[in-house]
Amino acid sequence: MSHWRIGLGTVVVLLACVLPARAAGAPEVYDKKCKLCHSIKGEGGKQAQKGGALDGVGAKRDAAWLKQYIGDPKSAMPDAKMPKIKLSDDEMKALVDYMLSLK
Repeated sequence: MSHWRIGLGTVVVLLACVLPARAAGAPEVYDKKCKLCHSIKGEGGKQAQKGGALDGVGAKRDAAWLKQYIGDPKSAMPDAKMPKIKLSDDEMKALVDYMLSLK
């Protein structure tokens, strides 16, 4: 029985270390895929005026909408100018979680 407790404790500690690290990768996804055309807290890329500020987006949209829009903007907003963004499932989840944190 003591082996089970040690094993479970180890799993809990590993998860506690890994999950925040994954979430911490979200700003890097934003920097790599979004920052060129968007801004957060006044910091953006060369074309930030095109895409606009994302401050407060987490208070305006839900996860399902963000995922749909990021993956295929015109499917959520027919007049969207943003191109489709290719992301892995992990990148999409991290980016959507990050966008939801911007309230």
